[in-house]
Amino acid sequence: MSKWLHTFSITKKEEVVTKEDSENEKGEKTTTEKKELVEKEITLKIKKPNRRLFDEADLFYGVKLSEGIKAGLLTKTLLAKRYSNDGGSMSEPQKEEYANLYMELYDQENLVQKIQLNLEKMPEDERREKLKEAIIQMSILKERLHNFEVSQQSLFDQTAEVRARNQTIMWWVLQLSTIEEEGSLREFFQGATYEDKLEDYDRMEEQDNPFWGEAIKKFIYFVSFWESGQLSGEEDFKRAEEVFNKSVEDEDLTEEEQEGMEDKEAEEIAQEILSNKEEKPKPKAKRKTKKKEPVAENA
Repeated sequence: MSKWLHTFSITKKEEVVTKEDSENEKGEKTTTEKKELVEKEITLKIKKPNRRLFDEADLFYGVKLSEGIKAGLLTKTLLAKRYSNDGGSMSEPQKEEYANLYMELYDQENLVQKIQLNLEKMPEDERREKLKEAIIQMSILKERLHNFEVSQQSLFDQTAEVRARNQTIMWWVLQLSTIEEEGSLREFFQGATYEDKLEDYDRMEEQDNPFWGEAIKKFIYFVSFWESGQLSGEEDFKRAEEVFNKSVEDEDLTEEEQEGMEDKEAEEIAQEILSNKEEKPKPKAKRKTKKKEPVAENA
């Protein structure tokens, strides 16, 4: 059984100084130093925790939860009860906006179905263009609904449980992260205690080092999903890494490039919908039967 939850690699750029000996015209030996940037693939690993670490994590969460409550933070239950007594977490205008967004999305979904049926007998090019526009509009509405729901969920971010969970995730990150460099395996965050490791984490964050920045982001990303139960096996981690890398690529795109990609995706979806539409089977031609000529009776 593997003792690692996940193994991945990151490119690290290092400045290497090389010395070169030469002779000048007088025959004197001189040494010149040359600096060059070298790329190295560094292996990073996330340890699979044992029973002792799980026990320590549960205790850590309990302590941080108690600290939050003593500091005056509400629990999720108490906060939900307060919102319920006040008529809910959304104001009347927000409720109206939320309902309108859903109605708009419903209308767009109906429009897509109508375009598929093509009852108006539109030309194929016009039909494809209208379908693409409807798909883009649906995508915009879904994103607005998602942002609206996220903003509502964020109302519960300042509860004692969320604070304790976030700190526990950081505890796991500091305990499970390791690095393998030049054949040597060591803990990524140095220190004998949680506080020491956290101080080393803060030191790395303060320094503008691309390698450390990317490594920390990935460790937090993987451990967060693992802690919430969304990742378990190696295949889950690989799919999560693909999603992470894709999101990083999308961040580097300009606004025009993003719009171009969205337009292309919508066009591909529209084409797929149209190509997969069910064609009505043509009615079979009725077989013509020759009428039998009346047989003349022999006189």
